Amino acid sequence: MDPKSFVYGIFAGLILAVILYGLSSFFSIFRPWLQVMLSGGKASVFQILGMRLRGSNVKLVTEAYIMLVQRGQKVSLSQVESQYIARKQTIMSSHDLMQLVEQNQGMSTPG
Repeated sequence: MDPKSFVYGIFAGLILAVILYGLSSFFSIFRPWLQVMLSGGKASVFQILGMRLRGSNVKLVTEAYIMLVQRGQKVSLSQVESQYIARKQTIMSSHDLMQLVEQNQGMSTPG
């Protein structure tokens, strides 16, 4: 094996790794966005990206949001995420988060 083909092999491997990392990042943002959109919710790709950058558990937050939308609650993805961020240590599942958001919605709604 000559040194030139070895360098090309290393270069091709690095490019492949970068492409695979980019595809992985793309699908980690695209999948939750698509789930929200297909469930009747409203979200932008930038909201999902922002959640990832803020360190929120995207899957947990989007699942809770989808459950709330399916139950007819008028809530935004940002509201669900803010409840998650405020009580990150006590929330164990998307169902817990959904209940927390519903309780807070009930408190803020005039009765």
